[in-house]
Amino acid sequence: MRLSVIPIKNYIDNNHYQLADNWTVRQEANTLYFQVVDLDQSKLRYMSEAATVTLALTFPSFDDAQVITATATIVQPTKDKSIWKVILSDTQIPKSGNVKFSLTEDGITKKWICLDILIVELFEDIGGC
Repeated sequence: MRLSVIPIKNYIDNNHYQLADNWTVRQEANTLYFQVVDLDQSKLRYMSEAATVTLALTFPSFDDAQVITATATIVQPTKDKSIWKVILSDTQIPKSGNVKFSLTEDGITKKWICLDILIVELFEDIGGC
């Protein structure tokens, strides 16, 4: 089984959202929605049946002090366990477009990385007109 994620934009509920190629984050608090899928089954949504499930995301950086680790939550666990979200505060600004995922189910961990899944828009006050 090869797991991956599909970013979601314009999430309203589990019946109203759009799949996307990537997320765009800005210098503000950001909520990132995504669907976990199984690549070996033609991107079929992946819903864990384990009693204990955690999903951690790591946003890498060349500077170890700027690496961000956050824990995702299932958005609506009684309806669709494949859709998750992670909330980044306004001080948690990713430094690259890559994201590492670590899904732990009843003590067994599956890891993967999604390359260029994130677009970071930085607005710096550089002066001028």
